[in-house]
Amino acid sequence: MKFMVYNVRDDEIPFVEKWGKDHHIEVKTTTTTLNTTTIQDAAGYDGVSGLQTIPYSQLLFAEFKKLGIHYLALRNVGVDNVDLQAASDNDVLVTNVPAYSPESIAEFAVTMALFLTRKVGYMQRQLMEQHKFHFAPEFMGRLISDQTVGIIGTGRIGRHAISMFRGLGAKVIAYDKYPVKETNGEFAYVKDLHELVSQSDIISLHMPATADNFHLFNHELFEMMKDNAILINTARGSIVDTQDLIFALESGEIAAAGIDTLENESADLQDSRSTKKLTDPDVIKLSMMPNVIITPHSAFHTSESVKNMVSISLNNLKDLVAGQKPDDLVN
Repeated sequence: MKFMVYNVRDDEIPFVEKWGKDHHIEVKTTTTTLNTTTIQDAAGYDGVSGLQTIPYSQLLFAEFKKLGIHYLALRNVGVDNVDLQAASDNDVLVTNVPAYSPESIAEFAVTMALFLTRKVGYMQRQLMEQHKFHFAPEFMGRLISDQTVGIIGTGRIGRHAISMFRGLGAKVIAYDKYPVKETNGEFAYVKDLHELVSQSDIISLHMPATADNFHLFNHELFEMMKDNAILINTARGSIVDTQDLIFALESGEIAAAGIDTLENESADLQDSRSTKKLTDPDVIKLSMMPNVIITPHSAFHTSESVKNMVSISLNNLKDLVAGQKPDDLVN
């Protein structure tokens, strides 16, 4: 067996190398994005591991078939950027890593909420832009324990977020098309999304991207939110209409936003060696707002997550080549 690992980051390399040595399997790494051109470098390999937010297209899977490669193991959860039908049509089995560390993402969402409720961005702006360092009335924040937190999506990550917000004393309500049966009294489901949005002081998104929730958070929904509300998105960028979010922040429809993922993310976002300067006008505009924290799709990024993403992905490849059916098969 031998595997090719694309989009590898520097922090992943030690875990990849250790896995290869432990399992006596040749594993080659490359920092390049997986596309119809770079897939040629995997000729002669038994399987491919990938991590990217840009599409895995029909044309790419056609190249897989030409090269006789039948296995793609993602190192992430989301498959919304994967043409799964094209993968199946070209005899490519795809796996993901559905739970590499849900605590990591949930913890980051809570971190963003604390940053924004305590007005840390305003303190930083005073210091960095005005070179002043003193108390100001506009720094007055709110206690999490005085607020209602709305969680959208009560899967693994959402339930960890609920537990953490509850630990800070918040009242938690939730909405999910497929609610869990047992809430253990930690939170209450509301009947629909509009009810959650109108009641919540903090809204944290924890659902996958689907065709049904594209731009779910748009001008109409922002108007329903409280004017002191905070939106946290550590899920998928396509769920939020970026232009409508910027308008909502500038007009005061909502108070603040924590954004870890944006729509139309580029390949450079996951390239730790990139030297390109930021040019996206939306990211620049959001980054200049003291009531916004924006990060480069990094909520997952802990040592525990990286280790699990690498090892689970490569274990899935090993099982597939051995003729076994991994639990993480998605097509």
